[in-house]
Amino acid sequence: MSAFSVLGFLGVAEIAARLLGVSVGTVQINRGVVRTSPNPKLGFELRPNSRVSSEVEYRVNGDGFRGAPLDEKQAGRRRIAVFGDSIVFGYWVAENQAFPAQLGAMLGPQVETLNLGVPGYNLDQEIEYLRNRVDALDPDVVVFGFCLNDLEGLLSFEYGLTQARREARSGPRRMLESLLSSSRFAAWIEYRLTERDARSQFARARNPLGPNLYEASSEAIDAHLDAGFRALVATLNPRGIEAAIAIFPVLGNQFANYPYQDLHSRIMAAALRSGLIAIDLLPCFAPYPFRDVRVDVVHPNPLGHRIAAHAAADGLWERLFKDQAKPAALQRPCSGYRLEDFKVVKGY
Repeated sequence: MSAFSVLGFLGVAEIAARLLGVSVGTVQINRGVVRTSPNPKLGFELRPNSRVSSEVEYRVNGDGFRGAPLDEKQAGRRRIAVFGDSIVFGYWVAENQAFPAQLGAMLGPQVETLNLGVPGYNLDQEIEYLRNRVDALDPDVVVFGFCLNDLEGLLSFEYGLTQARREARSGPRRMLESLLSSSRFAAWIEYRLTERDARSQFARARNPLGPNLYEASSEAIDAHLDAGFRALVATLNPRGIEAAIAIFPVLGNQFANYPYQDLHSRIMAAALRSGLIAIDLLPCFAPYPFRDVRVDVVHPNPLGHRIAAHAAADGLWERLFKDQAKPAALQRPCSGYRLEDFKVVKGY
């Protein structure tokens, strides 16, 4: 095959990949917006002023989080900073469909929400990230979107990607990184060939459909939760900042036979022991077929983000805003949404 034929084939393949919107998984997203952090407790972070298009557009502002640039705090408005992992960040969903934005929409114009989600972060990283950002953000309320894998160590795929990139010093490797960043077809090939190996190398695998997410004992899980939530309270209480833990369910099981209710209860109990607001999102998800609210077993679709936002807004309103008239959006039950009213998205 001649060089012209090869170039022609690659050109057609690239056009087809873009027209068909082939999925490149999280590889392309993370390549565009995740970088190594100088803080060893974080390991990696979002790259300020970065942007990448995958199934949707992702933009990271100059302050290093997803969304519009941080404006001066307005008098009379409450600012809620939402921390978490890829669920809060909003894998596969547009910026205005992600949990933090929908939470703000549910609570009304007197509330401003910031999306501090970083794909791959665990509880310890989220707390360290909060320590570094809280004074600059000046929130009135902090919400942690708690995913059940947040008790894992620093072994996420995002960490592995940044470590691999850090080692890419040679000219050919830099050229390959440039190609993978700009070509959807090349990124699709890389995704299909290497993601399984990358995940096995850098991520501690857990079967989200199995009976146990953790090998650790219940006592060890409780100790980890207590230590993390105490650290959170120690950072926020002196500043007069309220905090809530919103617990997301795993989306790989029928909710009628949900296997992790005990873990939800442990997280709720630990949050309450530390004086935090605890909001279990599972009861609002339970009336829905689990496949209707997800992109994959971890990440909600736009409907799932709305259900989570409604449940969290309800819980926050009762504690923080009950002296004000309840918004119309919260006067309907969280079980009353229809899948057809929300955009269909795809992930892997």
